[in-house]
Amino acid sequence: MARVAAIFDVDRTLVQGHTERLFFRHLVSCGLISPGAALTYLARLAMSPAERHRDKSYLAGQRVEGVLPRAQECFREQILPRISPVGLACLKEHQAAGHAIVLLTGSLVFLLRPLQELAGAEWLIATELVENGGHFTGEIRGLHPRGKNKAILVQELARRHGLDLSRSYAYGDHLSDLPLLELVGHPVAVNPRRRLRRLARQRRWPIRQF
Repeated sequence: MARVAAIFDVDRTLVQGHTERLFFRHLVSCGLISPGAALTYLARLAMSPAERHRDKSYLAGQRVEGVLPRAQECFREQILPRISPVGLACLKEHQAAGHAIVLLTGSLVFLLRPLQELAGAEWLIATELVENGGHFTGEIRGLHPRGKNKAILVQELARRHGLDLSRSYAYGDHLSDLPLLELVGHPVAVNPRRRLRRLARQRRWPIRQF
């Protein structure tokens, strides 16, 4: 029989705040990114807001071996205290019911691997970066897990592992999660912003506060 999945967005759903923003600030505070380089990067984002979620150029040229320990520090010091107890309890309820847990986020895969381990999630779908010669290039490998790409990636996962999406659950906070929420039989709006809250009420989707 096909399995039921519970698919959780991370930022502002399971974690209070934006994990990659916390990581960027951590890299600046520990000196891996200089203040000048940080300002240049932020200025570039301001000039190209449509690309702000895909632009990982702040890591271009950084040594992988230098970045990964900082990611672990950031998770331990900045992200772990922001994990929602209510959200984590909800996840554990799904586990107890035998549901497969999927973490789905546009944040960085190596930054949130500890969350996958902590939650006992079977799968983590997150942004993977291209590496060359032990350095990050700043480019994304594969699909960026945001918007409609979230739905595409979950459909691929369901085909590979026999998940029944019509019986599955998805939790998201933003209108960009709509393609994912529409994909499953049990969508849940978590800490929704105004537009998603209005849509959830129109469609009579559950609204939860994590």
